[in-house]
Amino acid sequence: MGLIYVNPQGPNGVPDPKASGRDIRETFGRMAMNDYETVALVAGGHTFGKMHGAGVDALIDGFADKFVGPDPEGAPIWQMGLGWKSSFGTGFGDDTITSGHEGAWTPTPTTWDMSYLETLFTWEWETFTTPAGALDWRPTDPAAADLVPDAHDPSKRHAPVMTTADLALRFDPIYEPIA
Repeated sequence: MGLIYVNPQGPNGVPDPKASGRDIRETFGRMAMNDYETVALVAGGHTFGKMHGAGVDALIDGFADKFVGPDPEGAPIWQMGLGWKSSFGTGFGDDTITSGHEGAWTPTPTTWDMSYLETLFTWEWETFTTPAGALDWRPTDPAAADLVPDAHDPSKRHAPVMTTADLALRFDPIYEPIA
């Protein structure tokens, strides 16, 4: 799992984008970042890649916890900074079990472009629960269902996925005009 500074599901796991905006502002403010820098960092970081970690097959079996190694801070020195080591299947790709959040933010997850903000502001969003039990957001419009290429299987496509913290950039009254 990558860096997570606030609860991606919202404060105390409550999917409230405006409250998440306040948490983000406080957290990034402690790192001496202003609102413009925060939006730039989040939007830039979420332009590439995806969230990793539903590990559906391990979750269906109910054994995900037994496959996840120690927290990165408690791991052996050679493994620190690499996230949680997983012994489920290959430990990567579809066998990843980390955050429980799964999916790409944009239709172009390997391209540096404006698609993160375009996706965030184009669609209306609804909450859903991932196979791992995490709370995420997806577009309400069925037209978005196949916008995102699968990271591992070129024959599959998905809807974009956002967290409550992502939606804070759209619904927080200070972040929204910056984004």
